[in-house]
Amino acid sequence: MKIKLHEKIIIDAINYIKEHIEENLTVDDVAKHCNYSKYYFSRIFKLKVGESVYKFIKRMKIEKSILDLIVQDKKSITEISANYGYSSSNYSAVFAKHYSKSPSKYKKYFVESKIKSRKGLFADLSNIDFDFFDDFMEPKVLNDIEVIYERFIGDYRKLQDYWKIFFERNGVYYDENSLRIEISYNDPFITDPDKCITDICITTSKSIDDNYNKQIIKGGKYMVYHFEGSYNDIFEMFQGIMGIWIPQSKLKFDLKNRKIFNMFEFVDVSNDFYIFDVHIPYC
Repeated sequence: MKIKLHEKIIIDAINYIKEHIEENLTVDDVAKHCNYSKYYFSRIFKLKVGESVYKFIKRMKIEKSILDLIVQDKKSITEISANYGYSSSNYSAVFAKHYSKSPSKYKKYFVESKIKSRKGLFADLSNIDFDFFDDFMEPKVLNDIEVIYERFIGDYRKLQDYWKIFFERNGVYYDENSLRIEISYNDPFITDPDKCITDICITTSKSIDDNYNKQIIKGGKYMVYHFEGSYNDIFEMFQGIMGIWIPQSKLKFDLKNRKIFNMFEFVDVSNDFYIFDVHIPYC
């Protein structure tokens, strides 16, 4: 589907915020990047995203810092808070306001908690350890992948609806060799499920019109985990990878410059069964 003006503004804005989230980013900076007045840009952003630019930036900083707390085990909380423009005390206060825990207690809870539940999502990790995932991880080296995509904001449990909308708009680009890819930017245990961001993507052998959304999934080294199971199993699997495997792995992950993504092999929505490979970038 050809990009609507407002969709392009939001995509450009969110990409810019994500790329510069460790900087002292302001609403003026983002509006200027998108070539719109602060007033017009702020109005459109809140209408489409459901929160102000200022609140979105602040929330992204806290949520990204949580990922750093988990993945960058050698960095102190003081170092991580400074990366996002906070003093140690201010960071702890803002963090507690969002999650009702200090950063250190939240990290301990995230890594050690074996039973996780939020807004209908449930994960029981009590019988899962590091080797449960590590024994099935396979290293792969990928080339850059060009995809046509659309971005959706909302609960991951609506992914089947997002795929349906995507194919209604972009099915002309799908062929027998197309790869189906999802890029999920948030963990619904950290982010409100209704605010999670997903890119629905396919590869195509056809030339992509400049009026459509395109992006390059960067190549390089990835650890690949093969998944087969139900939708709730997907949530449980990701909690295990993020809360158990990544924190205990000796690998150096590249989550700043590249993205975790899923490459689908088989989908049977009616029987709640999915087969795909999770790709986790590392150096």
